[in-house]
Amino acid sequence: MKTFNYESRGVKYNNCFFDIGKYKDGQMSLSIYGNVEDDKNVSHISNPTVNVNENLFENQVVIDNNVNTNLIGFLLELGIIKCISKRVTVNSIVLPVVELNLDTLHEYSYIEEELKYAS
Repeated sequence: MKTFNYESRGVKYNNCFFDIGKYKDGQMSLSIYGNVEDDKNVSHISNPTVNVNENLFENQVVIDNNVNTNLIGFLLELGIIKCISKRVTVNSIVLPVVELNLDTLHEYSYIEEELKYAS
């Protein structure tokens, strides 16, 4: 499993990885886990995806970049996002629907044994 380092709002996150899940309607959800600053314990960092009432392809998710404004650019650099395919309105906020490179996403996804020790 590959990991990445990420910084948001002045906080540095290290050894980060994704947990891939599904919302009730079957759409893909992503959570980010990793180490916060110098803490050696694995912690939940963020849920970058939002569930929407839209027909999305299997490799598409809606990213909540309202709080983490640099998230899209960062995920593009990692090669996890291929492109922004459209935009949708969620609670009066316009958010991007992105097409994921699933092979690259899986490279950065967790090993279940490591995640069960997350705080």
